[in-house]
Amino acid sequence: MQRARTVEELAKAAGAAVVGDGALLIERISSVDDATPGALTFAVDSRWVEKAIASRASAVIVPATSPDVDRGDKTLLLASDVRAALAAMLTVFAPPLPQGESTHPTAVVAADCKRGKDVWIGAGVIIGSGASIGDEAVLLPGAYVGANASIGKRTLVHPRAVVLDHCIVGDDCILNAGCVIGSDGFGFVRIGEEHVKIPQIGNVVVGDRVEVGACAAIDRAVTGSTVVGSGTKIDNLVQIGHNVQIGENCVLCGQVGIAGSAKIGRGTTAAGQAGIAGHLEIGEYSLVLAQAGVTHSIPPHSRVSGFPAQPHRAVMEQQVLLRRLPKLVEQVRALMDAVTELRKRR
Repeated sequence: MQRARTVEELAKAAGAAVVGDGALLIERISSVDDATPGALTFAVDSRWVEKAIASRASAVIVPATSPDVDRGDKTLLLASDVRAALAAMLTVFAPPLPQGESTHPTAVVAADCKRGKDVWIGAGVIIGSGASIGDEAVLLPGAYVGANASIGKRTLVHPRAVVLDHCIVGDDCILNAGCVIGSDGFGFVRIGEEHVKIPQIGNVVVGDRVEVGACAAIDRAVTGSTVVGSGTKIDNLVQIGHNVQIGENCVLCGQVGIAGSAKIGRGTTAAGQAGIAGHLEIGEYSLVLAQAGVTHSIPPHSRVSGFPAQPHRAVMEQQVLLRRLPKLVEQVRALMDAVTELRKRR
């Protein structure tokens, strides 16, 4: 269990200002509804400040634009960005990772593995011939690193995460449980009635500060490399096909699927269950909204939704018109009935 921290300690970690008792001890960080005495809670914007202050929490992180709020008996931490401050404070309370030079006796590490300083290797880890593990990397129990694969400095590999042969993962990455880096790309050629496998002999190159979610799969290239740019964050259950090129600082949310050889520009976000067809180019800083199906390339700074994906504003206009359609049909029917009645009178 983590020791309690003073408000002053937490404020220093988050770059926040204290209004109230800086020596107050905080035992945990809680949501507003779960907060109890000894907890610190948060209001991500001004709409939630009143409810957070009315909670049972001992202290509240609030936007720096709220210094004049009636705080009652609460200690406040004023942050320019509450979410960023919260992230910093949660890091203080996070359980520490194992560290220091260590190899569990049940781990299988190839004799020719190139190993940096202070590498921690847990139970049942397997590291193949010619693999390279960077300084201060942590491989939790059951992780797998294939032959000639490379893991960067300070990278964390969770249980059952797999980095297959010849694949490269950069520094300060997090590979969550069950993800697979370097699975075979889905490539077949049809000969008569049979689907014959096309060998996938490329690899995957993952940049620095990339996080890959649980059970996500990044396929190796047919030839060359599937590339994930530095700073990109990949959610659980995301599928990235062979030879895909993903730029820096992208966000791919749960169940996104990207087909082979697509190019995703830097800073792009694809929301949950969006699908991107193969060989397309998604311009940088685009937003592909949830469940969108992208069937053609889109320019930079696009915002698309629907299937087939098109500019989000156009989709919203179509939805408005669709909602009006029943009433329009009624009006047309009434008009046709009136016309029919006039004809009868003639």
